[in-house]
Amino acid sequence: MQEEDFRKRFGRAIKAAREANRLTQRQLAEDAEIAEKYLSRIELGMATPSVLVAFRLASQLDTTVDALIGEKRAELPEVITIVRLLRGLSPEVRDRALRVLQECLR
Repeated sequence: MQEEDFRKRFGRAIKAAREANRLTQRQLAEDAEIAEKYLSRIELGMATPSVLVAFRLASQLDTTVDALIGEKRAELPEVITIVRLLRGLSPEVRDRALRVLQECLR
């Protein structure tokens, strides 16, 4: 898959999930701690978010990154538990936890 195709498909998925959750771009951007203009560029397929931003968006939309990119992977109970734990953390602690996870998975 070409990067441009990926960006467009991901952007459409973000927009559809945002609208399904009845959120404005402003609300989602604030909740995901990103600029509204950046979210707009993501939804238009003009920007590829980092893994951290993709996770934040998915978390705020109550979905997974896999679901947003169209991957059909079975979710392991352990992964679901970790996601639930991360959702309950403050943004600062969640960011630190994500950085630790990213380092562990390298």
